[in-house]
Amino acid sequence: MILSDQEGMYESLQGFFAQLQAAGVEHVAVSPGSRSTPLTVTADQTDGLEISIHLDERSGGFFALGLAKATKKPVALICTSGTAAANYLPAVIEAFHSGTPLIVLTADRPPELQNRGAPQTIDQVNLYGTHVRWFHQAQVVDTESLADSLALARSAVEISTGMEPGPVHINWPLREPLEPPEINAEIVFPLQHQKAESEIFNFELPDVEHGLFVAGPMDLRPEDVTAIANLSKSLGWPLIADPASGLRRGSHIENSHIIATGELLFGSSWADQQVPDLVVQLGGLPTSKSYRLWLERNLPKQVFSVDHVGRHPDPAGAVTHRINAHPGEWARIVSRTPQFSNEWVEGWQNADSIARSSLKEIVTESVFCNHSIVEALSQQLPTNTSLVVGNSMAIRDLDAFFPVHSKPLSIYANRGANGIDGQVSTAVGIAHATSSPTVLFIGDLTLLHDLSGLMTARRFDQNLTVVVADNNGGGIFSFLPIAASSEVDYSRLFHTPHNLNISDLGPLLGANLHEVSNKDDLVHALNASVGHKGIHLIHVRVDAETNVEIHRSLIQAVHASLTI
Repeated sequence: MILSDQEGMYESLQGFFAQLQAAGVEHVAVSPGSRSTPLTVTADQTDGLEISIHLDERSGGFFALGLAKATKKPVALICTSGTAAANYLPAVIEAFHSGTPLIVLTADRPPELQNRGAPQTIDQVNLYGTHVRWFHQAQVVDTESLADSLALARSAVEISTGMEPGPVHINWPLREPLEPPEINAEIVFPLQHQKAESEIFNFELPDVEHGLFVAGPMDLRPEDVTAIANLSKSLGWPLIADPASGLRRGSHIENSHIIATGELLFGSSWADQQVPDLVVQLGGLPTSKSYRLWLERNLPKQVFSVDHVGRHPDPAGAVTHRINAHPGEWARIVSRTPQFSNEWVEGWQNADSIARSSLKEIVTESVFCNHSIVEALSQQLPTNTSLVVGNSMAIRDLDAFFPVHSKPLSIYANRGANGIDGQVSTAVGIAHATSSPTVLFIGDLTLLHDLSGLMTARRFDQNLTVVVADNNGGGIFSFLPIAASSEVDYSRLFHTPHNLNISDLGPLLGANLHEVSNKDDLVHALNASVGHKGIHLIHVRVDAETNVEIHRSLIQAVHASLTI
């Protein structure tokens, strides 16, 4: 049978998407467009692929990012040509730095329409630069063989989920006509399933007595969490856990050496006298600024970075060894000779206890503010809730005030590039992937930056609780020294007050609105919204200057207690 160009195009694409599905892709996030019609229609008609439609490419990109984080599976994206493709960039950057597998499929004009002023035509070759693991400039669809299309799909999945996972980009020129012919359902494709994960090498830890684990943001499976916690316990090394590390919450913390007060401890003179023989840094860079400054001040003799995404963050220039391995897998196979020191680990546990006592005293005596939100989330969220935390002040509040606890919670944060882009859309993607309740904790500017994410949640009939700490602007900048300057108009240049009533978003987006001004109201709002149907917006008014004072008082109290 001789196929027309149009039929050949769709046969090639049928094979491509069928191979994607066979290799492990289950979801395709589509932003509608004309040039991408063949990609969209073929994906929609591929058995085993779920399709979601997004009005905004930036929101769609972050939805896919959240979905991939929660499912631990690659998610494909489809958009039309031109600036539509450019709007994926923030999500692609975050996926690259967080090691999240995305397969970005951008439609493009064919070569004869390039550089001729054709509408919606830009240079899309290497559009995302060095922020993808792999870029492929495909041939015009009807000129590629079926075998080439199958191989292309296999390569895309294998690279995006490989030893250094992340986004890949395929730019696909398509000629008109773009409308599909009748799909040939009788074609059988020689599909291959995804290859098994590559084995990682063994590694032997140095024979040292005083070691310290510092766990940064990671997307860990339950078995990874157990392996890391068990390694820390067997060696007798404290484990400082970032809130986004996946290690602060769960049954693994029983009889463990996991510590949540690292931000408070690392800034103290006590910690400068407790420099270990070896620091093992797991995953991404911790939220804690005090940790980075502690490294700069003390420069431990050996700092191992264990990371499978190729980040090996080292702003202090302290890392001496880089181990390219998944932290959880590495923890399961690493050779170690336990040199347990009760004095060493008990010293850190005692300091952690002092810090927690100071924290409790400060929180109890302080007025209702950001810490009250974190305390309520810690106490009220049901078991196995997915807690998505925004960047800027929210993640720092969680780092300071969110304790270790045996109640299982899944905590997600976009700590790859640390931007405030797409936080709502990421949470919607995570909510779509799980049957457990999903709660998003963010600031007001972060919410306003991604209102289209709330539109997506409404269109998908998603259940989501959004807790927004509203300080009428960028409260994190209140921590900058320039905030106290009498020579700079700090409020105008940095605080960016928007003077909007966040509560008005409730009726606009069909969300259930909860106005909160004290902890009792917040507890009631959480109980009435988390796990309940629909979108719930919990609006919490807070004061930026008060939050700064509480953080500083806490740091001073801990440092004073540790020096007694």
